[in-house]
Amino acid sequence: MSSCYFAQYLLNAGFLAEDQLLPLLRQATDAVPGTPLLALHQGIMTAAQIASVGSGSDEEFAVRAQERGLLTKSQLVNMHQAIAGRDACFAQVLLDSQLVDYAKLEHAFRQCELAEPNPVVAAVESARIHEIGQDMAFYGEYVDAFFRSLLRFMDTDAVVVPESTLLHIAEETYAVSQRLSGDLNLAAGIMADERVFLEMARRYSHEDIQLVDDLAVDSIAEFLNVMNGLFAVNLSQRDMDVDLEMPRSACNVRPDGSHQLMLRVFTDFGSFVLVLATDEFLY
Repeated sequence: MSSCYFAQYLLNAGFLAEDQLLPLLRQATDAVPGTPLLALHQGIMTAAQIASVGSGSDEEFAVRAQERGLLTKSQLVNMHQAIAGRDACFAQVLLDSQLVDYAKLEHAFRQCELAEPNPVVAAVESARIHEIGQDMAFYGEYVDAFFRSLLRFMDTDAVVVPESTLLHIAEETYAVSQRLSGDLNLAAGIMADERVFLEMARRYSHEDIQLVDDLAVDSIAEFLNVMNGLFAVNLSQRDMDVDLEMPRSACNVRPDGSHQLMLRVFTDFGSFVLVLATDEFLY
């Protein structure tokens, strides 16, 4: 199966709690999916078939599964040669932590693939802020694109939770925003404490940035600019024209924009706030 924002689906469905996300996402970065999970994730074996083979090492499982005609040698080779997806790595952590079994995973994989809208969009729309109205559809689309950019440029999976306040943000925070104007008016910004802000800057720039200086701020601004440029291209395919304004930055501010939505984004290196509004919220 392809990636379906599996961790996000599990949070939306109540399988996971918010306080479990950071530890699990961190563990998933080093997780190596075992043969049974790969077979389940790729639709080669069912949970019932995995249970019939029994537990043991990966090698023992592979031998018994082949003896019973449930796996072929070529399937085993192909499974392990393929790059394990983020969803499979996260699922392996859940198995290792005994939070789920193969039967629950099989059901969750199936439901995640069938989820409509996708779990990230569903999480954004769950905020149900009446004042945002029709802009919420674009907010969900934006966060979906933002998550794909996080994976592409910062090599991290992510999970989002609507945030009603900024209680989780430390007093010393750094923010960068950029406004899109035209057929769609949207301002998007990142707010993070020093540690997370620096890690984001390092991951995007591939530079050893140790202080929140001009290079760090410019790195986050460039990430937003590239991300928003890709989003603008998607909009242009629907004959919607937008212009990107110059990014802004600030320290220790509380955003105050029209139709504002704050979202807590969890990643394997920590959490930050993604702010969306219809006008600039950093002053």
